[in-house]
Amino acid sequence: MVVAKSIKETILEELRTKEIVCIPASEEEYLDLASKLPFKVEYHNSEIITMGLASFWHETIIGNMIWILKNLFSDSEEHYVLGSNLGVQIPKFEGGYYMPDVLVVKGEPIFKVNSTAIITNPYIIVEVLSKATEVFDITEKLHEYKSLPSLKQIIFVSQKELGLMNFLRSENPNIWLNQDFYNEDDRMQIDGKEIAVKDIYRKVKFEK
Repeated sequence: MVVAKSIKETILEELRTKEIVCIPASEEEYLDLASKLPFKVEYHNSEIITMGLASFWHETIIGNMIWILKNLFSDSEEHYVLGSNLGVQIPKFEGGYYMPDVLVVKGEPIFKVNSTAIITNPYIIVEVLSKATEVFDITEKLHEYKSLPSLKQIIFVSQKELGLMNFLRSENPNIWLNQDFYNEDDRMQIDGKEIAVKDIYRKVKFEK
């Protein structure tokens, strides 16, 4: 008798040879699996998507961003700075869930029904790009993130070289302003407050 592999077993096996794994699954299967794996998994177009464990430099950039944002909002009682273990539900599509590398919530979090691990009202989202997910992040995820009415800023950070893509929602909610930064002496604004680009890349070494 042949026993079918579980989704978890299939993902772990395929990650041995692939940089990114996409497995067809139901929303219920995704929600059950998301709490059982030691790395983040996302759900898009009825597929579980994961790239497994992140690189050391990926996590260094995330740590820098969390440090910057916590300092930026240190005097605020209404801003929450959070890491990648929290999910964001995309209401535009049935059962879409992403796990940004860093996010900020302004005000009280609005949770998915029967969950305290998935929110629907992110204020700022930061994604650190990887070779395996860069195209997916910039094309699919950016489009979906923009559909969230609470979201005011999206930042994509390259880990292969110094480079940022910053998207700011204008007074017209359907118009986003894009700024790119490629120099360590550049300064950018987050929620109207200025930060140094070089601080995002503190101690980061780019792979040759």
